[in-house]
Formats: sequence, structure tokens, C-alpha cells
Amino acid sequence: MVAPQTDEAYRRLRRSILSLELPPGEALVERKLEELLSVSRTPIRAAIQQLAREGLVRRTGRVYTVAPIDLDELREAFEFRSLLETTAVRMAARRKPKAREIRELLATLETELDPEVELEKATDFHLALARLSGNRFLVSSLAQVLSRIYRARFLEITRPQGVDHAREDHARLIELVQQGRGEEAAALIERHLERSHKALLESLEDTEWGSVLLGGGKVRALR
Repeated sequence: MVAPQTDEAYRRLRRSILSLELPPGEALVERKLEELLSVSRTPIRAAIQQLAREGLVRRTGRVYTVAPIDLDELREAFEFRSLLETTAVRMAARRKPKAREIRELLATLETELDPEVELEKATDFHLALARLSGNRFLVSSLAQVLSRIYRARFLEITRPQGVDHAREDHARLIELVQQGRGEEAAALIERHLERSHKALLESLEDTEWGSVLLGGGKVRALR
């Protein structure tokens, strides 16, 4: 069981990294984090190790820093995600999901204002949709790629118009899959992901890291 102080330190550090309050390349100095979080070093160290396992923190020698955002990796991840999800909806549409499965999918579309909860619900939706394909390896691969781009997706979902578009697309995807219209569902999810990728780049431009980002140890131009 995770200690309350460790859980609190983890949640606050994670939120700061996702929102870019702690930007890519920022050194995580325990003494400063003690002052910021008002907790001792032991829970801070445990929280940092958990964030390192999630890929949000990187260790170089004895120093932990916020992991870079690599735009090339993001592009490749979105390409791979598109392949997985278009395949998933085609397969799901051929299976003609049962009413119970569709109701479970619809339950993930409840409105929530907190970005972290909103993103968790969006993740639940995409994985539930993939499960309708009946292929566990496809679902596992999608779960991995979604976790790799979690920070980027957090930035995109904080844009109000992005959330509205996503909800509209999700509702329409359910209709198309339920009706067995796999090709239309695949085309919609391709457009959905292209718009998400574009919105992500715009979100990054709106941050103090707008002109450049640290990625792979080098300064990269956003465009």
C-alpha cells in the first residue's frame, strides 16, 4: 500500500510535469521539492522513481530530470496509434457489438471538467473501443502507446475545443461501429487523430517552450 505522503507527492509532481509547470529538462532537486511539497525526502524519492517508470522522469548519473518531449517520437507514436485504432474499429464493426458492450462504452463519455479525469475517461474510451475488436494484443499495444504520449495528450485535452470535438467524435464512433460501418469509423478516427496531433502542436506553441523543445538531448524546432 502506497503511503499517503508518497501518493500526494506523486500526484502533485505528476500534475506539474504534465502541465509543463516543471518543463522538460528541469532538474528535480530533492531539497527544493521538500520546500515545494512540504513532505520529507523519502516520499519524494519514491514519487520520482514511480514517475521514472512512467517515462516522465529521466535519470542521468545521480540526477533526475523531467524527461524531454521528443516531437519525432510523438509523430511516430501518433502514426502507430492510427494504425492500431483504424484496425480496431474495422474489426469491431465486423463483430457487431452487443448492446451491453455499447452501453459500457457510452458510460465512459460522462462530462468531467478536471483535465486528468477527462484524460483518464478518454483513455478508457479508446481502450474499450479497441477491446470490441476481440484482439487482446491490439489492446495491449494501444495501451502502451497511449501511456507513452500521456503528457502530450494532457496538453491537448486542456484546450476546451479539443474536449468538445473529442466527445462528438467518440459518440459518432459508437454509432458507426454499432451499425457495422467499419470504413467510415476508420476514416473518422483518422481525422480525429490528425486533429489531436495538430492541436497538440498548437498547445505546445502556447507554452513558454513555444519556439523550441528539448528532445533527445538536443534543442528541436517545433515546426
